[in-house]
Amino acid sequence: MKTVLDWTIVVYLVIPVMIAAPFLYADMWEHSGLYWSGRLPFTVLFVLILLVTAGGNFRTYLMEADLLYLLQKKELLVPFKRLGFLYSAAGSVIRVMAAGVIALPLFAGEYGLTAVEVLPLLAAVLAVKLVLMTVKKFISKGSVIFAVFVLLTAGAVVMVTNAAPGLAGVFSLFISAAVIFYHLKQMPRSDRWFMKEIEIENREKVRYIKLILTYSMEVEKEPVDQRNSPIIMFRDSKRIFKGDRSKEDGLLELVVKGFLRRNYLMLYIQMFFLTLSAVIVLPVWLKWIVFAGFVFFIQSWLKSLFQKMLESPFFAVVPYDKKLENPVWGRFRKLFAFPVIGLAGAAVVLFTIIGLIS
Repeated sequence: MKTVLDWTIVVYLVIPVMIAAPFLYADMWEHSGLYWSGRLPFTVLFVLILLVTAGGNFRTYLMEADLLYLLQKKELLVPFKRLGFLYSAAGSVIRVMAAGVIALPLFAGEYGLTAVEVLPLLAAVLAVKLVLMTVKKFISKGSVIFAVFVLLTAGAVVMVTNAAPGLAGVFSLFISAAVIFYHLKQMPRSDRWFMKEIEIENREKVRYIKLILTYSMEVEKEPVDQRNSPIIMFRDSKRIFKGDRSKEDGLLELVVKGFLRRNYLMLYIQMFFLTLSAVIVLPVWLKWIVFAGFVFFIQSWLKSLFQKMLESPFFAVVPYDKKLENPVWGRFRKLFAFPVIGLAGAAVVLFTIIGLIS
């Protein structure tokens, strides 16, 4: 029986992270310059922590099926919501502290900050996170939430760069306490946000499952967008190969268009940039391990997608010559595997040279 965590996720994500994390963290303390440049202002690292910790919502852990009963039993509803809120707030504190612990070697090694001096920064991050989570509870429009996050980030940066660390920390803790007090105070008074809370809860429950399923090769992902005409790629379904077209060209064209029009292209780009980011920040010896894993994985993943596209019901109606499968796969691999492997390899060589010189 297949599980959500299939072999792809376990082999390429969970196990490598568990093995490498302690060694990477120890290496960050000894060679922080390999992971971050002290020439960048510390506010860049501060904003990066804000971005990493910005996600999440205040959760109630209530089910939609309980709606009628719980609305009639406020003596049960309010304590449930209060406990769920406090649990979410505590989780936010833990996530912010975890981000601070991870970034502490960079603050200490590159900027000479002690753990005590980093605490006001983390307090500011927590205040921004709690205020943003409050906004997300009442507003669903993504553009508004993004604008609020930008304003909060700008305000936090101005505060931590201009105010005394102690004052910034105290003010941030005051904001965090005010947000928590506000939620606890208004909770017994109003049920008008109940459906919004249920919506948030449903979304939060499947967030990590959707993330895992997205990158799982053994779980079929149908495209969400069912429009008749694609937005960018081959809107008029024009031919890729002009002139004398062979059957091999026709099959390759169908597979290429299928790859570009579905959500596979976004995953392809994300995997490449994730690998590129790892190549930039990791030590020299890990760069090559990541690159070797990427070379194997990208070809394996593309091969899996290629086979799935050939198993499409379309080809049951319009069959193709099975002898074309291997040559078409070779050309498909040249189009999509070799370019990103070449770029990733060039990046590994470049940053290896930079690391050895510095």
